[in-house]
Amino acid sequence: MTTTEVETDLRLRIARGDAGSLGDGARQLLEQTDAVERVEGIDIETMRPDAFDLYVDATARLTLADDADIEAVREGFGVERADPADG
Repeated sequence: MTTTEVETDLRLRIARGDAGSLGDGARQLLEQTDAVERVEGIDIETMRPDAFDLYVDATARLTLADDADIEAVREGFGVERADPADG
């Protein structure tokens, strides 16, 4: 299996009421994405609530599985945006 490490800027939609911290919810959402093998670290930048969800902007360091790329991360449930980090 080939893996790739990336740093990516994200916008995530996390359901209100999930157990744990905002960072825990973001990590769990990303770990459930098929393209993500492991979340190495996540930095929450902003959070905007609405009636049902929390919209989070974050930067994450991810290990992607099986030659996946950021395009594949974008397909994950709750991932609104995933772009290479500005550096």
